[in-house]
Amino acid sequence: MKGPVSVMIPVILAAGMGKRLKSLVPKPLMNMKGRPMVKHVLEKAFEVSKCDRAVVVINLDFERDFADSIVFPVSYAYQETPRGTADALQKALQLVPEDEDILVLCADLILISRESLNSLVELYNESSCDITFLSRITQTKYPCTLVEKDESGRVVSFEEKKVPDCDPPWEFYIGPIILKKSVVETFSYALKPNKLTGEIYISDIVSMAVADNKIVCGFRTSNTDEFLGFNTPEDLKNAERFLGD
Repeated sequence: MKGPVSVMIPVILAAGMGKRLKSLVPKPLMNMKGRPMVKHVLEKAFEVSKCDRAVVVINLDFERDFADSIVFPVSYAYQETPRGTADALQKALQLVPEDEDILVLCADLILISRESLNSLVELYNESSCDITFLSRITQTKYPCTLVEKDESGRVVSFEEKKVPDCDPPWEFYIGPIILKKSVVETFSYALKPNKLTGEIYISDIVSMAVADNKIVCGFRTSNTDEFLGFNTPEDLKNAERFLGD
């Protein structure tokens, strides 16, 4: 049964520095096809969310650089020390109105397609989900969140950087996710830092929501390129081959 169309505001996580890229500017501001990464992501976010504004989470030291690069109507939240994706989302919450849901996108996942994002939004609306995430089935292990489901297709585990204990194929969460603000508020402040990284993650919010029997849905993309991240100069060169004009 189709639910009501949700009003959602994009929140772009763009506080990462990308030190391995050896750049003097933050990774989200590095140019791809003549435009900063974050601008590619914002263009898609505005299109699929039908929202006329967004929140961008940045490092305060680079606010002027972002302001000079972004012409869209955005508000800035600040994550001065990288403490994980959930910490970044917490910083943005005060700028999200109470009646709006949140479309979270990472500023460096520029190969996520409009088609996948539209499908994600449609599933969220049609299924009246509390959380909807983008994932992919793969034969390759990734250092991402492992998604495990029962025979009925219900999500039963959503664990950050979990090493699969079964044979492939595996399902991994890629990055884009839609969450109700109330769900974020309920669970994010009960998070505990990861023992290995000291950070808190959006995937942990999802895990807690699953345990609380919230409606958690996933859209699986078949596009292998959407999984690609950019952490080295060589990654950026390769991405130019996949990114359309």
